[in-house]
Amino acid sequence: MARPLKKGLEYFPLDTAMLSDRKIQRLSHRYGCKGICTYLTILCEIYGERGYYIPYSNDFCFDIAFTLGLEEAEVKEIVLYCVAVRLFDSELLECRQVLSSAGIQRRFREICKRSVAVIDPDLEIPDDSVYGGIHAAKTADNGTETPVVVTETPVSAAITPTNGNGNKKKTTTQHGKSNEAQFSNDNGEAARREELLRMAKEATRGC
Repeated sequence: MARPLKKGLEYFPLDTAMLSDRKIQRLSHRYGCKGICTYLTILCEIYGERGYYIPYSNDFCFDIAFTLGLEEAEVKEIVLYCVAVRLFDSELLECRQVLSSAGIQRRFREICKRSVAVIDPDLEIPDDSVYGGIHAAKTADNGTETPVVVTETPVSAAITPTNGNGNKKKTTTQHGKSNEAQFSNDNGEAARREELLRMAKEATRGC
């Protein structure tokens, strides 16, 4: 047998500024904590049982009184005062014998529209069953490549001047060296060889 659908809600919103509402302040001033507790208990019955209203009867007042440890007559008085300050709609109570209000029905419609709950990313706890598979795959797919920077070494070409016959023209620098030595690409090998030959001659000069 199919389980009957629940007409009511599992939760309902409660404004943090509720105690600053003039209607609630009047209720609290008249009946103190008993009045606030009675009103909140009725809200739980409305949202939990039917979603946006609750039938009003002597049995209802008796149940509320039994739950809160109050007298039934006292609960009836508090309910009628809630109607007087417009916490509940007076016309619905008189004509339909139900407790409800425009605010209660507005919140009911808003809750029923919400089909997907969105969690603040800064507070979201990853699901292990999803995090290990899908999240890891996305991370691999969206991985960034490390750029490779290639630095080119500039190459300077040295031009050797020539004379009219096409032969290399020797020019003397201010240090007395020819331009052939200045533009030589032997990395000083010729000079080292000359120095070694000179040292060899000096070593064998007395032999």
